[in-house]
Amino acid sequence: MTTSKGKPLAVIAGYGEGLGEAIKYTFENDGFKVVTISRSGGMIIADTTNANDINRAFGQIDALHGTPDVVICNTAMLTIERFLSTTPARFEETWRTSVMSVFNISQAVIPMMIKQGGGTLLVTGATAGIRGSKNFSAFSSAKFALRGLTQSLAREFQPQRIHVAHVIIDGILWSPKSRERFPALQYENAIEPNEAASVYLNLTKQPASAWTQEMDIRPYNELF
Repeated sequence: MTTSKGKPLAVIAGYGEGLGEAIKYTFENDGFKVVTISRSGGMIIADTTNANDINRAFGQIDALHGTPDVVICNTAMLTIERFLSTTPARFEETWRTSVMSVFNISQAVIPMMIKQGGGTLLVTGATAGIRGSKNFSAFSSAKFALRGLTQSLAREFQPQRIHVAHVIIDGILWSPKSRERFPALQYENAIEPNEAASVYLNLTKQPASAWTQEMDIRPYNELF
């Protein structure tokens, strides 16, 4: 699919500073038209946990630009709390931000991609999706569920030429928000967002005979 100006179309849902900005820049630099969705600050304002909002957003995108070639799901809420201090509301919100968001986005965009003959859906995960650590009960359970959802989507829709890939971010992305939250963070110990974004771009260029379903990204000195 191409936009009216002949460019392939990428949509970033859960757009924000750091990785989201880097993906936008990287894809635009490669010739994509990029549309961003977020609760605030995106080109389209929408709550990804709300199906009506997401259906409206992708309806708007389809009317203005056509069907996306690539959709990147960056939605997440990093909750680091002791289990007994975690409220039911916080637990559910963490789950909805990661999992319900991708459910809503996938239900909106996959039928569009099938109709156009293919597409790529990239989902940002985390190490918490493969290892539950202390004080990560809400975040880890959400990311475990997200990983399972992504695997299921890949197995169901890959035969229809929908490339679904799960990207595990194993480390802290270098961004103003990360430096505020982790004051001791050093640049050499963080993931450089532009370099991570290039991995996302490369996934979209994989030939159909050699698709990656899951991969991890980490700094060279990260223990794993």
